Amino acid sequence: QLQWKRREVVMSTEVKVLIVGPKNSGKSALANFIADAVQNSENPAQAPTQPTKGCRIVEFDRQIPQKKGNSNISVELWDVSGDRAFEGAWPAIMHGGVGIIYVYDAANVGEEKDLEKWHGWFGQTMGLKDSQVLVMAHKKTDIKTHKGSLPKSLSHAQSVSTTLEDNQSIIKEHFDRFLLQVAQAASENRKKEEDMIAGSNQ
Repeated sequence: QLQWKRREVVMSTEVKVLIVGPKNSGKSALANFIADAVQNSENPAQAPTQPTKGCRIVEFDRQIPQKKGNSNISVELWDVSGDRAFEGAWPAIMHGGVGIIYVYDAANVGEEKDLEKWHGWFGQTMGLKDSQVLVMAHKKTDIKTHKGSLPKSLSHAQSVSTTLEDNQSIIKEHFDRFLLQVAQAASENRKKEEDMIAGSNQ
């Protein structure tokens, strides 16, 4: 009797994602948690972070189950300082990026409005679609937060309220959904580049 062994299909993609937003909004803590690089994994909300100088790159792999097999995505997560003193480096930081995560402090009233500027500086400059953008309203500590409305330019982007205090799994669930969209965009960009090269060689 023949036994058929099911073959698992693994599709691999490399993506560069930026995480940006105002200073002290919790970007580095979220980046570490998403990348499984938290020093205090049992209590990620208490893990220490330092202000980012310019930019910090975190590399990791995510394997996301799909109907046709697993999507294996290699991620370069660029944790960008919220200090505009490093603005001169932004063009180099943006180069090759296919996705962006905006983070703002949900306890800081009105900070969500600042994302309009950040989106103009980054997402719109990079020409990203709504599907390539994720907004995180981050609650850093167990204090009262407000529910503000996002700027019109980000009203159709994916958004999620996040905290590292509890129910952290929702962060990775939303990140994985976002990552699949970003990986698709990266594949489409790569195909366009290959078609252009093939066309120029004819």
